[in-house]
Amino acid sequence: MKERLPLEERAAATAALTPKGRRTRERLLKGGRVVLEERGYFDATVGEIASRSDIALGSFYRYFENKDDLFMVLLEELVDTLYNSTSGSWQAGDTATALRESTRRYLETYYAERRLIAALLQMAAAVPNCAALWRELRTRTYSRMEKYLRLALPNPPGRSPLLASALGTMVEHCAYHWFVEGDRLGEPGPDIDEAADALAWIWYRTVYQTVNEA
Repeated sequence: MKERLPLEERAAATAALTPKGRRTRERLLKGGRVVLEERGYFDATVGEIASRSDIALGSFYRYFENKDDLFMVLLEELVDTLYNSTSGSWQAGDTATALRESTRRYLETYYAERRLIAALLQMAAAVPNCAALWRELRTRTYSRMEKYLRLALPNPPGRSPLLASALGTMVEHCAYHWFVEGDRLGEPGPDIDEAADALAWIWYRTVYQTVNEA
């Protein structure tokens, strides 16, 4: 896959489409998502995406270079959705409640997007641009976590970037284990509220309460 154009240039190209063109592009994105979730990254084809979108195969290439090009748009939207899912959830003065609400919002979004996440993680194993975008999401998320750690704990145990990434990875991996692997194996995951309670408790006990008791 060749180097992608900067986001601003791609947004401008989309804006320059006719209203009909924008509708067609959106149909392809919706159809592509359905195919990706049902078939997975490796088995999805441009032909099936066009068919599920009720659009001629040749028309696909007016809007996207190949299936990777389309799937990267879906990933960019997913990255923003996951990152923004916890925006505004952190309120000063009640760390335990803020942790719980932030965790619940993330898990709720992750669960809703679990099948798209599963397919795009397949893609990340094969497409460097996809893997890089997942890493960018983690980097942004962990940086925000570190900021919250510093607000509550001027001197957190260990290096705060390492602590934030360790705890953030715990939450992400639990979400993957419960919702992506569980969905694939037909095993229902935990109730989201109970899962949020458990993860927030670990966060709070590990960092805030332990330090306050020291």
